[in-house]
Amino acid sequence: MSNKNSADSDAIRVCCRFRPLNSKEKARGDEYIPKFFKDNHQQVKFQEKTYNFDYVFPSETTQEQLYISAAKPIVADVLQGFNGTIFAYGQTSAGKTHSMEGVMHNQELRGVIPRIVSDIFEYIYQFDESVVFHIQISYFEIYLDKIRDLLDPTKSNLAVHEDVNRVPYVKGATERFVASEEEVLAVLDEGKNNRKVASTNMNADSSRSHSIFLINVKQEDTKTETKLTGKLYLVDLAGSEKVGKTGAEGETL
Repeated sequence: MSNKNSADSDAIRVCCRFRPLNSKEKARGDEYIPKFFKDNHQQVKFQEKTYNFDYVFPSETTQEQLYISAAKPIVADVLQGFNGTIFAYGQTSAGKTHSMEGVMHNQELRGVIPRIVSDIFEYIYQFDESVVFHIQISYFEIYLDKIRDLLDPTKSNLAVHEDVNRVPYVKGATERFVASEEEVLAVLDEGKNNRKVASTNMNADSSRSHSIFLINVKQEDTKTETKLTGKLYLVDLAGSEKVGKTGAEGETL
């Protein structure tokens, strides 16, 4: 998982999360080979080689622990008017979607995205009526080099443009206004139902597209006339495995 925010243009953090062995791996008698350091959360060891990250999350890491360390600081910056990105990268079945979404409506097992939504609205509820918020949601996927709107499947070949500040945006993408945590999660569920899924040998339910869930937070203090806008891009990448291992052919390849 990697994240970046524009509060500091060089603020890129690369975090590495390890999942436990699954049932098939246990049945085969596979060995769990990564070794973690008790008082060092930036390194992991494989046999004699040590790898360094900004943060290492061992297999017993909870969804809440991951969110607090890897994502929560980015949300704070977005609410201060900066742009941020959080994306998950790894092979199919590595746990990307579990980390980003988890079990959406389960307080303990929900992932980064639903926790972000909850934090944003908790932040909003702290203010009186003099501060006005507008939350817009866009949800799209990149599949076969085309951008497809997941909130309006009729839009299947959208183009990327730059605004006056040279910030890229997807022209024509649906922007849905939302006013509560429940509405955001409903929009997410709607988009997920439209997301393309294709089978591979590694995971029959593996999505072969990159999904991007965009939360645009606009706020205005009517007393001071101060305005802030922060965009948060939440990206779940397609599996990064080698083609030869997937058995993918034709359109999926």
